[in-house]
Amino acid sequence: MRNRAPACALFFTLAAVPAFAQAPPAPSAHTQLVRPPVWAFNDVACAPALLTTKRDKTNEPPLRVVGVQDPAIRELFGPGDTLIVSGGANAGLQSGQRFFVRRVIPQVTVTGPTPQPTIHTSGWVQILGVDTMVSTARVIHACEAIMFDDYLEPFVAPTVAARPLPGTTPQYENMGHIVTGIEGLHSAAPGNVMTIDRGANAGVVLGQRYLVFRDKRDQYVDMTGRSPAFVAQAHNTPLVEVGEVLVVAVRAEDATVQVVASRDAVLHGDLIAPIR
Repeated sequence: MRNRAPACALFFTLAAVPAFAQAPPAPSAHTQLVRPPVWAFNDVACAPALLTTKRDKTNEPPLRVVGVQDPAIRELFGPGDTLIVSGGANAGLQSGQRFFVRRVIPQVTVTGPTPQPTIHTSGWVQILGVDTMVSTARVIHACEAIMFDDYLEPFVAPTVAARPLPGTTPQYENMGHIVTGIEGLHSAAPGNVMTIDRGANAGVVLGQRYLVFRDKRDQYVDMTGRSPAFVAQAHNTPLVEVGEVLVVAVRAEDATVQVVASRDAVLHGDLIAPIR
C-alpha cells in the first residue's frame, strides 16, 4: 500500500509527516476541537446518524412539531415559519432555547451490512413563547423541509478536529463499513457526508481518517469458456481502493464521515480501514 497524503477537506493547514518518523500514536480523545468553517457548518450539523437503540413508548422523544402559525394548510416548513411544539413550561422549555428538529427514516433493504434506520436532521429552531402545555418556535435553519411529528432534541453546535490525525498505514483488523447518507442515500462523492458503523466504543475520534475499499470478490463473473486458472482465482482478487473519508462527528456506536477523495462513488457496504 502506498503512502497517502493527509486529507484536508475541513482544514486549511497540516504539517507533513516525515517518512522516517516513528509510527504515529493511536487516535487520542484529546484532539483539539474547533468550530467547523462557515462553509462546512451546515453539512456537519445536518449530517445523518444511525438509530442504534430500538425506540418504544418508554424512550420516544416527547417534544414534537404539532402545528404551524399560518392560515394556509401545509405540511412542509422552513426558515421563518413559527411552529407549535408539544411541550411548554411543563417540559422545562424556556424562551431562547435552541433545538435540533429530527425524524427517523425507516431502514431500506440494500446490499452490504444489515440496514438500520437513520436519524435525519431536518433543521433547528429557537423557542419563542412558552405556555404551560405548548410552545412556539421559529425555524432558524432547514436542512430540508421540516414536517409534522418531527421531534426536538437539544441543539449542540458541532465541532471538528483542528487537523486530521497523522498516519500513513491502513489498519485492516476489524474493518468497518460505509452505511448510509442523508435521507438514506447509498452513494457519495467528495464533500458528501455518510455514516459508518464504528463509533466511540470502537475507538473512533474526530479527525480520524479511513481508507475506503470495495470487495469485488462476490460480484458475478461469467465463467463460460474461461480457463481453469481464471475460474480458480477470479473470486480471490484483492480489495479495490475507492477513496478516503474523514470523521467529522462521533457517537457511541456510529460516526459521520466526509468523503475527501475518491476515484469512484463511495457506496453503502464499502469497507473502511483506519489510517495510523
